[in-house]
Amino acid sequence: MTFRVSAAGLLCAAALLIHSGGETQAQEGEEYEYFDYAEQSKNCSVSESITGGWVSYSLEGATGSVLTYHCNEGFYPFPVSDRECAEDGEWSTMRLANGRAVSQASCKEVQCPAQLQLDNGQFWPRKAWFSPGETQEFLCNNEYTLYGSALRNCTALGQWTGILPICDDQMDDCANPGTPPGALRFGHRFRVGEIVRYRCQAGLDLLGSDERICLDSLEWSGSETRCMAPFAFDSPESVAQAMSGSFSGIVTDSPKVKKTVSYSRTIRVAEDSLNIYILLDTSGSITKETFEHARKAAIRLIQKLDSYEIEMRFHVVSFASEAKDIISITIPYAISADQVVRRLNEFDHKAHGKKTGTNLYAALYNVYEKMTILKNNRPKFNETQNVILIITDGLINTGKSPEEVLQKIRILLGVNKNSMDHSAENFLDIYVFGVGSKVNKKQLNKIASKKSNEKHLFFLNDSKDLEKAFDSMISDSGATMCGVAHESTSKKEDYTRPWHVNIMTKEKADNCKGSILTENWILTAAHCFTQKHVDHPESVDVEHGNGTTKAASVILHQQYNVRGLRHKGVKEFYDYDIALVKVAQRIKLSEKARPICLPCTKPSSRALKMSPNVTCEEHEKALLTLEEIPAFFLTRKIQRKQAIIHFGSQRPDCIKHAAVTFSPNNTASLEDIVTDRFLCTGGSKQYEDSITCKGDSGGSLFLRKRQRYFQVAVVSWGTKNICKGDRGSSPPDDARDFHINVFSVIPWLQEHLGQELEFLPTRK
Repeated sequence: MTFRVSAAGLLCAAALLIHSGGETQAQEGEEYEYFDYAEQSKNCSVSESITGGWVSYSLEGATGSVLTYHCNEGFYPFPVSDRECAEDGEWSTMRLANGRAVSQASCKEVQCPAQLQLDNGQFWPRKAWFSPGETQEFLCNNEYTLYGSALRNCTALGQWTGILPICDDQMDDCANPGTPPGALRFGHRFRVGEIVRYRCQAGLDLLGSDERICLDSLEWSGSETRCMAPFAFDSPESVAQAMSGSFSGIVTDSPKVKKTVSYSRTIRVAEDSLNIYILLDTSGSITKETFEHARKAAIRLIQKLDSYEIEMRFHVVSFASEAKDIISITIPYAISADQVVRRLNEFDHKAHGKKTGTNLYAALYNVYEKMTILKNNRPKFNETQNVILIITDGLINTGKSPEEVLQKIRILLGVNKNSMDHSAENFLDIYVFGVGSKVNKKQLNKIASKKSNEKHLFFLNDSKDLEKAFDSMISDSGATMCGVAHESTSKKEDYTRPWHVNIMTKEKADNCKGSILTENWILTAAHCFTQKHVDHPESVDVEHGNGTTKAASVILHQQYNVRGLRHKGVKEFYDYDIALVKVAQRIKLSEKARPICLPCTKPSSRALKMSPNVTCEEHEKALLTLEEIPAFFLTRKIQRKQAIIHFGSQRPDCIKHAAVTFSPNNTASLEDIVTDRFLCTGGSKQYEDSITCKGDSGGSLFLRKRQRYFQVAVVSWGTKNICKGDRGSSPPDDARDFHINVFSVIPWLQEHLGQELEFLPTRK
C-alpha cells in the first residue's frame, strides 16, 4: 500500500519517530511517497483577451492574481471587469445576469437610459438608450413651465448633463417631483398626503427613494429617485457639487448653529462641534493601491475639514470581517487632525490578516459603541452633528444587516426612525461611497441617508476618482472665509491663490501685485504708485479672479517717503512701503476671488483656532515662531515660490547683504536703511530660496497654517535683479529680499480697515 503525504506530513512522521525512540515503522507492504502540494498550484494564463480592449495582470498570473479588463473611454468591460486566478490555474468564470457562463469578454458602449416619461410635455428622440454625445430635448405644453434643462447630453460615464426636466404649473401642494431617465412614475396627484412610486426599467438599479409622500411642509419625503446602470458611475465633479450643499454650513464664519439653504440643506453645527466617523473598507478585495488612494482621500478630507472654524472630533475605522479602530473618537487627540493623519499613515491595510470578509455591521456597531460613550460623557452630545462616511468597494458578505445597527444609532440620537425619509434627522448624516464595479448598489442604497433635495449615495469608477472627489467635495463657496484655497494645481481647478490681484497702471512697465483683504480693499506696496495715482485713482486697474475694477482710492502709508534718506546718499528708501487700494466695484467673493488672512483680526483667530480673547502679540508668536520660517510669494507668472524668513538671531546675518546696494557716497547705517519693519528672505543654507523680481512687488509674503494662508508681509525690494536671465536657475548666495512686516503697521491698517475687519487688541 502506498500513502501520498505532503512535506508537512513527513515532518510530523519524523517528529513521531524521534518521540518514540525510532520504534514506529511502516508496516510491511506500506510505503510513503513524498508529494509537494505546492507544486500542484498552477499559474493562470496571461494571454487572455477582451474584444475591443486590453488586459492587465497582478502577480503575473499566480494564484490569487487579478486579471483586469480595460476599455477605452465610453466603453466598459462585459460581463465582468476583473477575474481572480484560482489554485487550479483557471480564471474565475464569467457569467451573465441570467447565470449563463461565457468564455470571451468584450468592450461594450456605455449608454444613458432615456427619458421615458414627462408629464405635460414632449421629448425627442424617443428611444430606450442613448450613446455618449447624443442629446435628448424637452418642451412643455402650453400653460406649463419647464423647470430643469431643455437639452441634455449623454456622457461617457452613462450619466446625463444638466438638470432633470419637469413641466409644472405650481397648482398642487407639492411641486411635480418629476421622473428620472430610465424610470416610470406611478401617481399623478401632488396634494398633501399623496404618494408617488417609481420603477426602473430592466437592468437598472433604483437609487434614492422608491416611494415619496407629499408632506405638510409641501416638500416630498425621502431623496430624489434615480435609475443607474451597472456600468454607470458618478463623476468626481458631480459628487463634489452634491456634497458641497451639505457641508457649506461648515465653511461659513457664523460660530453658532447654522441652518440655511443653498444647494441643499446645510449641516447643522451646534456649539462649534462636529463628530466625523470615517469607515474604510479593507476587506480582501482591497488592493494596496486601492487602499492608498482611499487613505489619501480620507487624509485630504480630514485636513480640509480641519481648516474650518469649528471643533471636530474624528473617528476612523478599518473594517473587514471585524472592525478595527485606526483612531478612536473617545481619546483626547481625536480633535488633532495631525494626530489623526499620522495614525492613518501608520495603518497597515493588511492588519486584518485572513479575516477578509466585508462586515459593515461590525463597523457601524463600532460607531454606535463610541456614540454611546460620548453620550454618557458629553452633556451636549444630542446637539452635536454626527457625520458618517462609508467607503466600500464590494458586497457586504458577513455579519448582521447594517440596517439593524443604524436603527440603534437613530434611537440613541433620538431622531426620526422612518426608513423612508430622514429629512428630520438634523444631527445625523450617512454618506456612502461605492467604489468600482463590484458594489451592490441596492444594498448600499438602504444604508445612505434619504433627505429631501440631497444626495448621500455615490458610485465612483475607481479609488482615484474617489480621491479627486474628496479633494474638492468640501464647498469652498463660503467665500468670506479668509485664507482658503484649492490645493490642486490642475488648470481646471486653478484657484490656488484666490487672494492674488494684478495692479495695473499705464505709466509703469512692470505692474505690481496685491492681495484681497476684504471685498473692498487690496493690500499692496506704496512704491507701485505716484502722486498722480493717489490724486486720480481711476487710472489704476485691479484685476482679480472674478474680473477687473477701477480703484476708488489709493492710500499710501503717511510715513512712506522714497526720498527720505537722500541727504545720506540713499537714492531710494522703502521704509513703510505699504499701501491700500479701495476698489470702485465691490469684489464678488468666490472660490476664484477671496481674502487672505490678515493677522491680528478675528477671522485670523478663527482660522488659527485660537481663543477669541487672544491678542495681536499672540498672533505674532503663533505665526513667526522659528528662526527660519518657510514662507511663499507669487511670481509674475502666478507661480508659488518658497522663501525662508530669517527671524530672531538669524536676521542680522540676512540683512547685512543689503550693503551691496549702498552707493559710494552713502552715509546711512545698515539699520537706517533696513529698519525693524522689514522681514528678510534669501540665502538659506538648508533650503533653496527663491528670489523676487520686478513685477512681484506688492504681492503677499504668506505662510500656511492649519490648511489656511496668512499674509505676514508685503513684497518690497531686493538686492539682486536676477530676472534678466533664467529665473529657474539658482540665485546668487548673497541675493536677499526685503518685505514690510504687517505686524509693524497694524495700527495703520486698523485705521482704514476697522469698519470691515474686527481687529484684536495689541496685548493684554
